[in-house]
Amino acid sequence: MDTKYMTSGQLRRYGKAILREIELPQPFFVTALCDAIATQRGRPLYLHPLPAESGPDIPSGVWIATETADHIFYEEQTSAFHRDHIILHEIGHILCGHSMPHLADESGLSPGRDQTDPDVVRGALKRTSYTTEQERQAEMVASLILEKSNRMRDKPSSKHDRWLGSALGVIDD
Repeated sequence: MDTKYMTSGQLRRYGKAILREIELPQPFFVTALCDAIATQRGRPLYLHPLPAESGPDIPSGVWIATETADHIFYEEQTSAFHRDHIILHEIGHILCGHSMPHLADESGLSPGRDQTDPDVVRGALKRTSYTTEQERQAEMVASLILEKSNRMRDKPSSKHDRWLGSALGVIDD
């Protein structure tokens, strides 16, 4: 299917087709989904907080594929619900098979290190090359995962997180 000009209905059907390929863990936790995807892909998937807050020049999340592992960087200075959504958006890129520039494992992102090199991460963030359509696809997959998982867990407890979930269309008011 040519995904360049998807309507919202086509985009939703595309996202649902992607999600038919995975089983959401029960109970649902983003970390459990990351483990399941790592197993499915046969390579580790590591989560890292970003070394700085996001802003105009730095997105709130990014997926970086090295030769041997996937790394998802996410903004830590936000609510748990928003953090989960950021991670799920990056998982959406992985599940959709979007291309991402690969970095050698010598880049400072190797799994054995507790810290990442902030300069490497900043450089990698600037190298992301997703199209607007890829962003829409990843966002749809993230929203569909949240929508589906919503039936498996309690609604967010904070007013801000309930508002955010409602705005994203993944929880009912």
